[in-house]
Amino acid sequence: MIYVAIFLACLACMLFFAWRFTRHIDSKIERQFQPSGSFTEVEGGSIHWYKQGSGPNLILIHGLAGSGLNFSTLTALLANDYTVYVIDRPGSGFSTRQPSISANFDVQATMILQWMDKLNIENANLVGHSMGGAIALRLALDAPSRINAVSLLCPLTTPAMDPPGPLISLYIPHDGLRSLLANTFATPLRVTVGKRHVNQVFYPELVPNKFAIQGGGAYALHSTQFFNASCDIVASTRSLYKQYKRYNEITCPVGVLFGEKDKILKPSTHTPAVTELIENSISEVVANAGHMIPVTQPDACKAFIDKVNQMAQPKPI
Repeated sequence: MIYVAIFLACLACMLFFAWRFTRHIDSKIERQFQPSGSFTEVEGGSIHWYKQGSGPNLILIHGLAGSGLNFSTLTALLANDYTVYVIDRPGSGFSTRQPSISANFDVQATMILQWMDKLNIENANLVGHSMGGAIALRLALDAPSRINAVSLLCPLTTPAMDPPGPLISLYIPHDGLRSLLANTFATPLRVTVGKRHVNQVFYPELVPNKFAIQGGGAYALHSTQFFNASCDIVASTRSLYKQYKRYNEITCPVGVLFGEKDKILKPSTHTPAVTELIENSISEVVANAGHMIPVTQPDACKAFIDKVNQMAQPKPI
């Protein structure tokens, strides 16, 4: 029994110090990052967003464990021709998602549509990166009259996928275990291996020096971001099974742009899932690029987004 007592005491100490370390990192991140946009309450949470530029409406939807800051460089380019709305997905960045609210993609899409209603955005073009691509496709299915065109950048489109590289560590199906890890061991582990994981996500391209702060990379270390990203990735398979066979119902133009050497999501898997079902679709590849093309290849992304949007029939504003 004494050995059990010693083990439990050691475990309690480890949990305590991991919790203290997590609180320290959270506080440091909260001092470094402050919301720069507006908040709009929707059912089940709130959407943090900001607007830049003028022209046709264009909504940017980021990927797993990311935030609207991931689009910082691309937003500046797009704002020359569009009214760009950059949002944090529900539960990501500074947006909130109540604990009782599902992370399923249909729920996230509904929350974004409610945000559009409150801002009187009747229709818009969409850009979705990675998991944000799956959300954009869900929006095109749920609100076809309001979505003019969808540009997908290295998108998640189908449940038929290999584990997404370093992000597989986020797959924690049990809510209690997810909460425990988010508040204790996850942060020390991510601080230890974070640089290697970020390099894997950007491979074969280099991580820009400004990505940690200006691109929002460091914000992903916050414990709430880990918890909600885990909810997202657990919900993704079920969500995609609900929607991927329905892509043939999408009538607006859809484009898929992949980095040739993306190691997180395979172009050969996630491009055909869209282009073989959606008649009005195109696809292109950026040579020698990886998964983070909104950060590393903003000019190529801007040119592709323009091309997809030009395929759309004008709708009344």
